[in-house]
Amino acid sequence: MKSEPTSVPPSSPNTANDSGARLVGAAEQDFNSQVGTILEFERPFRAVLVADVVSYTRLMEAAEVETHSRYRALRVSVIDPALIGRRGEIVKNTGDGFVAVFESPLDALRCASELQREVTGLETLQPPERRIAFRIGVHWEPVIFDLNDVYGHGVNIAARLQSVAPAGGVVVSSALLLVTADLSEFKFDDLGELHLKNLSRPVHAFLLLSPGVDRRTVIGASTKSSRRTKLPSIAVIPFANSSSEVDDSYFAEGFVEDIIVSLSNIQELLVVSRGSTMPFRQRELDPVEIGEKLGVRYYVSGHVRRSGKRVRFSVELVDVATGSVVWAEKYDTDLADVFEVQDEIAIGVVEKIAAYVRRAEIKRALRKPPKSLNAYDYLLRALELLYKFDFASFSRAKGLLEKASEEDPEYAAPYAFAAKWHNFKIAEGWSSDFDADSADVIRLSNCAIERDPQNALALAIQGHGKSMFFRDYDSGLDLCERALAISPSNSWAWVFGSGTPGFVGDASTGIARAERAIRLSPLGQQAFFNFCLLGQNHYLNGTFDDAIRWSKKSLTLSPRFGNAARVLAASLVAVGRLEEARQVSQHHKNILPGFRVSDYARRCPFKEPQGSLYVERLGAAGLPD
Repeated sequence: MKSEPTSVPPSSPNTANDSGARLVGAAEQDFNSQVGTILEFERPFRAVLVADVVSYTRLMEAAEVETHSRYRALRVSVIDPALIGRRGEIVKNTGDGFVAVFESPLDALRCASELQREVTGLETLQPPERRIAFRIGVHWEPVIFDLNDVYGHGVNIAARLQSVAPAGGVVVSSALLLVTADLSEFKFDDLGELHLKNLSRPVHAFLLLSPGVDRRTVIGASTKSSRRTKLPSIAVIPFANSSSEVDDSYFAEGFVEDIIVSLSNIQELLVVSRGSTMPFRQRELDPVEIGEKLGVRYYVSGHVRRSGKRVRFSVELVDVATGSVVWAEKYDTDLADVFEVQDEIAIGVVEKIAAYVRRAEIKRALRKPPKSLNAYDYLLRALELLYKFDFASFSRAKGLLEKASEEDPEYAAPYAFAAKWHNFKIAEGWSSDFDADSADVIRLSNCAIERDPQNALALAIQGHGKSMFFRDYDSGLDLCERALAISPSNSWAWVFGSGTPGFVGDASTGIARAERAIRLSPLGQQAFFNFCLLGQNHYLNGTFDDAIRWSKKSLTLSPRFGNAARVLAASLVAVGRLEEARQVSQHHKNILPGFRVSDYARRCPFKEPQGSLYVERLGAAGLPD
């Protein structure tokens, strides 16, 4: 059959119309043929990996060229080699991340794990506020390849899983794990069914556990926890932008991201991911609804407003059960300085939030009848007694810590605080067996680290203990550095990390770290300890007036804390105020009648000649030999 002509002379309009119709018909037939091919296309199963840089906008605003250069360097040195080594292919670059596909789900898991491990290791060399960290989501589902890109529901799910991953973490779907042949090299935390943005059905997800990943982050709006111990949970609602300029919202987003990351470093808090709180952006906040949908006890909300060359952040902490504002504060800064001070403001906000949550939780635990107490409640009750520094309360605290460990043997925190209990027992002169108690500091901190390798308190306690009781200064410095790298907003890590530098003659570093601990925790239970360590480092630095001032502050908060009294007495002797030193010595005798300078001399952690001089000054103050 002959084909019809596709053109006719223009002098024949009717024929031309017929020809045009035939041309349109041919085009439609060709289009339908192509569509049919697409519809019949067999979509291959692939593991889709979506990676995104955390706080990319803030990093670029603060240092655009440097951030981009470092991201490109990570692509060349880490990301691309990891993908090539695991047979992965990048199909989309997003500017602040990428989408990659793998034929093997096991390759995808290994690549994600290796990538996060390598990036985290390299970025620890950078200051905390400049570190590049990725969130990664991985899912297994058929995908569509077209126009050098990849499409499909599976890509959307991987992207949503990425959005709820913690910084440095990998969240994967159960669909991926079900088809992975060998999972023996991995450990996962079951996050349960996650209700993710714009997805009609929940996705069963798991957090890949690895060094550097915060296990305490709650991912998703309604999750099943695999942990027996229920910690207080908190959500940070996206801050409202009250400025007239829409573009100012990046202030709020960066600030909220900093708060979430810093809150995630607080050992005793469960933090809902940013992705789960996005539905509450720019809405009237209802505490009951937030509590029901996010499953939290507390939430943080706030506003950011720019006025001329000033930026104001207002923040409040709300108790979901009562709807009451537990704490609120405002911060003002120059627009030009906003990115320099944003991290510091966020860290200050976080520690105040943590302090007020602790107070509220302690009150809650003290109101509970004994039969309904869980491991966390026992821990809170122990901490309420631990810092009283009378021997009866101190002894009862140990029993409560043991009850917490019995209630949940896998809960790391009671072991860490038990190690600290033995540390204080020796420091206060209450130990009748120095060797046994000092060994318990190391043993119990190891128990905590075995259960949670990222427990900054346990690492810092062990570092302090190795320096103070065993004079293993190199190990002590290394452990404290690890604690600070893992949890740069943990005030305990900073204050315990301030001791060893002073012991070995670097008191200026000790002063800086103790001051950082005070900035992080001006209201916390440990303020007396922070003040004492700052005073001790000033003593070792030879700045005796400051040593006197801070050790007095410590004793004001905790009059029975013997270490502060000793630092004060030695400092007063150093400046020739012997009568005042003897008064302090008498107070020390009253609170610690069994203390002997000769016993202390054998365990004084200060390197010579500071150790001998300190012991000599304690004797001159009138402490018994």
